[in-house]
Amino acid sequence: MDKKNKANFSFLQKWRLAIVSCMLLFVPVYSCAQNYSDEEMQPKAAKAAGLARAVILYAKNNPVETASLDDRELVRRATSFDPDLLRFYDGLVVRGTSDGIILVCTGDGKRGLFEDAECTPEVDRRVWADRSIPCQFTLKTETICP
Repeated sequence: MDKKNKANFSFLQKWRLAIVSCMLLFVPVYSCAQNYSDEEMQPKAAKAAGLARAVILYAKNNPVETASLDDRELVRRATSFDPDLLRFYDGLVVRGTSDGIILVCTGDGKRGLFEDAECTPEVDRRVWADRSIPCQFTLKTETICP
């Protein structure tokens, strides 16, 4: 390879590296900064009660097994009879508790979007507009459920 070809090759390598670096930086920043609109989230929040019911029924019917599951696996198993229940939340993290609380978070699992208890008719906590809310359970069934 002569000097000119080496220089061109080196330039192309540097250019590719710059593009790949930008892409690797942009994707996580974009996912953290993503805005969620009411139009996008309201339908998802409205269906959370169905998820919570499935989780509570699964927990009541499988108490020993439920005790050993993490909150994501509990939701996955509780909805295994109807994969469409979770398909509606593709790209998001769905967590649940055995007493019927559902927490939906961003796909990276860092930011909470909404939280709902099975015992109430409305979504209990809508926080998708607030980028500072961590993906953590805050609701307690003993304080919001009769």
